[in-house]
Amino acid sequence: MPAYSMIDGVPALTVNDWCQSGLTYRQYCYDRRNGDVKILRRGVRGETVIDARSIRRADRLRVIERVMGRVPREEHRPLYTVDMDREAEAFFAAYEKADGTRLSEETVRQLTAKASIFNALRKGLARQTERRAASGSKLRKGAYWQTMLRWHTDECRRSAETYGVAVPEYTNARSLERAFRAYVAEGYAALLPRNMGNDAARKVSRRAENLIVALWRTNDKPFAARVHELYMEFAAGDTELFDRATGEVFRPEDYRYKGRPQAVSCSTIRRYLKNVVNETAVYADRNGQFDYANSQRPKHVRHNGRFALSKISMDDAVLSRKSTRGWVAKYLCVDVVSGYWFRPAYTVGTPTLDTVMEAFRNVFCELTELGLPMPAELEVEHHLMQNIDWLPEAFQFVRFCSSPTEKRAEHNIRSLKWGTSKKQGHMCGRWYGKAEAFKSVRNKVHGDFIDPTFQPQTIIADDLTDIELHNNALHPRQKEFPGLTRREVLLKHANPTLRPIAPERLYKHIGNVTETTIRNNDYVRVASAEFALADFDMLSRLQPNDRRVTAYWLPQEDGSVPCVYLYQGDVYIGQATARAEMAYNECAAERTEADEARMLTQHKRAARFDRMIRERRREIPQVGRISKETAEATAAAPVQIVETRQPIGYEEDELTASMEDWAARAIDQL
Repeated sequence: MPAYSMIDGVPALTVNDWCQSGLTYRQYCYDRRNGDVKILRRGVRGETVIDARSIRRADRLRVIERVMGRVPREEHRPLYTVDMDREAEAFFAAYEKADGTRLSEETVRQLTAKASIFNALRKGLARQTERRAASGSKLRKGAYWQTMLRWHTDECRRSAETYGVAVPEYTNARSLERAFRAYVAEGYAALLPRNMGNDAARKVSRRAENLIVALWRTNDKPFAARVHELYMEFAAGDTELFDRATGEVFRPEDYRYKGRPQAVSCSTIRRYLKNVVNETAVYADRNGQFDYANSQRPKHVRHNGRFALSKISMDDAVLSRKSTRGWVAKYLCVDVVSGYWFRPAYTVGTPTLDTVMEAFRNVFCELTELGLPMPAELEVEHHLMQNIDWLPEAFQFVRFCSSPTEKRAEHNIRSLKWGTSKKQGHMCGRWYGKAEAFKSVRNKVHGDFIDPTFQPQTIIADDLTDIELHNNALHPRQKEFPGLTRREVLLKHANPTLRPIAPERLYKHIGNVTETTIRNNDYVRVASAEFALADFDMLSRLQPNDRRVTAYWLPQEDGSVPCVYLYQGDVYIGQATARAEMAYNECAAERTEADEARMLTQHKRAARFDRMIRERRREIPQVGRISKETAEATAAAPVQIVETRQPIGYEEDELTASMEDWAARAIDQL
């Protein structure tokens, strides 16, 4: 028994089924001409498909139902199956608009559903085209797009349940076809709104926004309400604004809407002013470059080094206790890796360039006493350091920090203050500290806040004690330096690639200066002491008829000066050592072994001088002088040659014996 077939949810039968049920092909042709049946799909040899619902004549329908049964009701199912396009979802989720923002989740779901529906349309169109090509008929596009519009409208109405978001509908078939063909040609980008990212929806244009932020940029720090007043006065023509850099005058007509000032509320002005980028862009103008660099500018992420003296950091700090003469400040230097503090330079008041030079002297004197090399890198601030031109000559690397938070010295200052100094009771904090533990106790006397004062010497002595305890405490990185103090890390883990300190170059910049003269080709007088030349070859480096030199020197911790370095202009002459160290007892009966050694040193030194002068004198001939007439007469006098006889035995004396041909004698003995 033939049965109905379901095509796109429609019950259908073929012409062969029609004839097998008892009807004739002639009856089918008659009903088809009169429109009593509807053809779903044409075929050959009786395979043309008829819509069973379209049979109008009751007698024909009864015959068919007697054989094939009652015509089933139409199944309600979509024309095409829609599958969610995950590639489209990933594309829209990663898409960035012109201002750098992403699409909202609702927009992503909506565009993904739209792309998925269009994908189903594309597959359906391909199938329809293939079927029409196989049957030899032509697709009627007008009827097809009308059908697709109805199907698309049904899908959009069910989109809230199916996709979780409403998909916009199309009003006519032509608009649907244009959108579909743009999607096929351009891909997912064709579904994006054309006006996305432009200024059409902005109440305040970009130019107006720039002017509003410019009014807020001034250093008098106006409030948002004041900026709103200034902008509205300008838009109304009551105030003239101009660009300070170019002199350009802003025209109110460019900032009006339909010839009248645009109504912008104060809240709208505040919203644009408090935009993160706008607020950051004018922060330095309103609050200064210092606060901008500390609180707004991104910071570098760094980790500490492995070797001591690879980098030292210098900075100034004010001690927390007030002295009877004012606040005591110090300029300090700390090794970054070990955290070791060199002896700071103290002053009452603001540190000056002299304070900085004293700090440098303390650092290099301490390095020399410890036998350590020259640090590789110096980290400093621009203040007080920007005018020191010899830093690149002394250090391999010099880094000027753009922000105080970049200096490692700041971190070590905090470590000392809230570590050792607080434990010793020498850190009282500040009255404006954020936390209670960091605030100082304020005593109010007769209505005024009075800070306790101390003698400057007491404050400095306590600070030096804290530094000593801090240097001899365990290093905080015990996993890397187990059991070692900060001082031991400095001494045992110095960078092995560092070059030794060259005091003859360094003291020229940080040492004390004395103008002196080389006396007796032997010594100079500096700081009420005499210093002997280390090498007499230094005399040859002096300018002709000029024994004046410049001595650079630094005292040791006990105040003694072991040596000085002599320059004549920019030319390094040499080193001179203290003569007092070479002095010996002139009484022979009282001399010790040390006196004998010093006396021998002076004898050798004098012998070297004598040898240098003797060798130079040997090169200089002794010249006699005669007149020109005498020389001519001597040259014209006849010369008589007298032959002499050699004495007997001359050939065998000790001089001629050494002239014997030993090579010929050896050949004769072969």
